[in-house]
Amino acid sequence: MSNSVTVKICGEEFKLITESSPEYTQAVGVHVNAEMQKMLNAHMGRMEAAIMTALNIADDLFKVRLTDEQLRAQIKSALDAEASAKAEANAFKRENLSLQKKLDKAEKALAKAEKSLQKVQKAVVSVTGETPAPEAAPLDEAAMAEIVEKSKRPRKARKAKAEAVKVETETVEEVAAEAEPEAAEVETAPEAAEAVAEVAEAEPEAAPEVPEIAVEDE
Repeated sequence: MSNSVTVKICGEEFKLITESSPEYTQAVGVHVNAEMQKMLNAHMGRMEAAIMTALNIADDLFKVRLTDEQLRAQIKSALDAEASAKAEANAFKRENLSLQKKLDKAEKALAKAEKSLQKVQKAVVSVTGETPAPEAAPLDEAAMAEIVEKSKRPRKARKAKAEAVKVETETVEEVAAEAEPEAAEVETAPEAAEAVAEVAEAEPEAAPEVPEIAVEDE
């Protein structure tokens, strides 16, 4: 519906036919008249004042359009980010549901396994009459290292003792041989053999070999 509106600018009336409401059209006329009065107060002619007013109004329009485009771009970016966030949230939600189902399934399987274990334990008790011992807690690395070290200590001690006996035996044989070769062999051999046999029983690998000594009857 077209409206006929008369606006007054710089003392002159202008009749306008517009689709806008009379109130809006009158507000536009008041604004243009105010801008024209500013230019006229700056000692400009009517033509110059009209051109400057048109430029100022056009400048305001372009700035509003630029701001509107920027706001539209920001709104679009925000909507895209919101849509992406919603899609990601839905994906996480689906993954969470899937993991929850797997967890529920694993818990059911564990409960079933525990029931089966209890049945087996009851069967063992009914057959043997003995209650199965609880499983020992697994040893950590430090405890395992300590156990290995303790197991090595007796072997090291036996090996050192065997080496000492070997050295002592060789020393006794050498001294006896220098004093009286035949008598030294007869007297020291049994004692050395007994010592070596004792060490060999404790640690076969560490025992030194003792040559057999034949003793002739006089």
